[in-house]
This record gives sequence, structure tokens and C-alpha cells, in this order.
Amino acid sequence: MRDGDFRVRGKEISRIEGLSDAVFGFAITLLAISLEVPKTSHDVLHALRGVGSFAITFLILFNMWRMQFTYFRRYGIEDTKIVILTGILLFVMLVFIYPLKFIMSTLIDGAVARHVFGDATVHRTSVLPDSDVAPLFMAFGLGFAAVFLVFSAMYRHAYALREELNLDEVEVFDTREFIRASTTVAIMGLGIAVTYCLGMMLPRLADAFGVAGSLIVFVVFALVVRQRRTRKDRRAVVRSRMHAGAEA
Repeated sequence: MRDGDFRVRGKEISRIEGLSDAVFGFAITLLAISLEVPKTSHDVLHALRGVGSFAITFLILFNMWRMQFTYFRRYGIEDTKIVILTGILLFVMLVFIYPLKFIMSTLIDGAVARHVFGDATVHRTSVLPDSDVAPLFMAFGLGFAAVFLVFSAMYRHAYALREELNLDEVEVFDTREFIRASTTVAIMGLGIAVTYCLGMMLPRLADAFGVAGSLIVFVVFALVVRQRRTRKDRRAVVRSRMHAGAEA
């Protein structure tokens, strides 16, 4: 059985995966736009304002779950180090979920309320004072970085066991690329946290919003360029494997 170009090494759901699924399910419940059934049409419309932020946070969380699911399917590693890293991942994710939900709800739901529902009474500063912006985005950046540092450590562990796992050339290539990608995203999160820290300590020298926005745009652009180069390199590795298989 294969998962794309990867052989499936983890074919059964382990206890650590079962725990992860339960925790991810609980985190998604915390993201729900409303935990109570609306009783009036006004309540329904008010709840619908949260659909945008819920969709974004749900996709981020689902992607984290998918990354972990893919890891266990492809490598099937369940040793002590992976158990510890999984525990750290679940802890960080549950801490990270509230800053993520609050930021998305404040920015997106507020914009929807003003421009779609015409609710001029919604003001960002009433729920997010300017004095709290920097600490909140620092927490967001650190949580984002921590999640992807854990993923990077998990894939580094799989790379260290490449001979025991009998990874072929394409699997080794993809493993290295994921290490690079997750490390880059983690650095982006740390960059956001450092930027807002500078904004607190040196308000006259650092415009936290502007620098953070520029950093995100730069990193996303760099990732796109890197991905295009990676696809070319990966095709070469796949052709090499196919050629070696044909000769055998």
C-alpha cells in the first residue's frame, strides 16, 4: 500500500493517534461559532458572523491534524521520542487555539459585521485595546512557531531513522523538504513574535503591524519560489527512481 510516492508503514491506528484525534476533536469544538442553539433570527444572524473566522481556524487546525495523520501513515514510528513530541504538540495546540480564534474572530467577524451586516457599533478597540495587540500577537507567533518546530523535530527523527525505515530516494527527498518547510514556517512565527516584542520595547523604532505584515509577505513569496524549485528537483528524483527500477 502506498500514499502517493510513500509506502504506508503505519497501517493501524495506535493509542497515541487515538488520543490525538480526541484532542483535535475537542479543539474543533472550542472553535464552534456557537455552542448553543440560536433561539431567534437575530441570534442566527449574529452566529453567522463567525463563519469566516471559524472556516479559517478550522482549516488551520485540520491541516495540523492532516500533517500528523500523514506522518503516522508514512513512517509508522511510535517510539518514546514521538510519544513525547506528540504530547508537546497537543499541549501547544490547545494553548494556541484561543489566541488563534480570538485574533481571527476580532479581525474577520468585525469586518463582516461592519461591511456585510452594517453594524457600525462593532469596534475593534472595544475588544482588543491597542495595548493588548503586541502581547496577543506575540502569543500567536510563539504558538505558531512551537507547533511547526514540533513537526520539524518529528520529521528530523524520521530522517535519522531513514535506514531503519528503508526510505527510498523520493521518500528521503520529501522528508528533507518537509523539514525545511516546517522550519521556515516556525521561523516566520518567531519573527512575528520578535517583531511585536520590539514594538513594545521600542515603539518609536518599530511599527509592529507594518514589519510583521512585510515579513509574512516575504516569507510566503520565498516559500512559493522554493516550492517551484522543489517540484523540478523532485521530478528529477522520481525519474531517477523509475529509471533504476526499469534497469532492475
